[in-house]
Amino acid sequence: MRRQVIQISTEEIGAHKDLSHPTIFHELLNSNLPDEEKSVERLTDEAQTIIGAGQETVAWILTVITCHLLSNPAILQKLKAELATAMPDPNIVTPEATLANLPYLTGVIKEGLRLGYGVSTRLARIPHEPLIFSSDDRDWTIPAGTPVGMTSVLIHHDESIFPNSKEFRPERWIEDPRLDRYLVAFSKGSRACLGMNLAYAEMYLWLAAVYRRFGSKEVRFESDEGVLELVDTDLSDVEIVADRFVPIVKPESKGVRVRVLP
Repeated sequence: MRRQVIQISTEEIGAHKDLSHPTIFHELLNSNLPDEEKSVERLTDEAQTIIGAGQETVAWILTVITCHLLSNPAILQKLKAELATAMPDPNIVTPEATLANLPYLTGVIKEGLRLGYGVSTRLARIPHEPLIFSSDDRDWTIPAGTPVGMTSVLIHHDESIFPNSKEFRPERWIEDPRLDRYLVAFSKGSRACLGMNLAYAEMYLWLAAVYRRFGSKEVRFESDEGVLELVDTDLSDVEIVADRFVPIVKPESKGVRVRVLP
């Protein structure tokens, strides 16, 4: 990444305007940011953040969703039926705005985010006001200025909010839209993920494109180009066992492996 940043930074000013696909680094280098914000070290850090946050997390959520879809024919059937109605011709790209209005596809994505967590680490915050918590027998007060943190894993598996929390059930988001307030894969408020809308667009477009064209051995439509099947994979391959900023699965897992059949 450092080598690529150096290559871009040595190009003539304005050269990116002739490129068919300029990068974010072309824009940063040609912006009015202070010179110290355009150093090779600073831009290399940005590159690592973009790859780590923009690629690793979305890829993992799609992996979690795929594992659950191919493990549950009833869910895959509902998803494919909805996509077939919304996309009569699988070869015509459907706008992301249209896909975002599909309730079951949206439920599938939200369940993937809930069980994929985004990042699993405890995100740090320093409250400016005291935090007061109450229970049946006592109250707790966390003074202002005290560093605190919470992981999405604990919230997404709170059984009082998400009954049978380990179950992949897209219907829960359709039955109770108020659950959105407890989906914190992108965090919330002023510190919410800047790439959230891009991530949603990637997930809507990818899932629609793949599962409109492919089914499974149990769920096949006439227009399908092929079927997908899991190979030496089960749901334990997407279940968190440790936190290393992102979710870590069991050590012996070989990952989610999928075979494509005609």
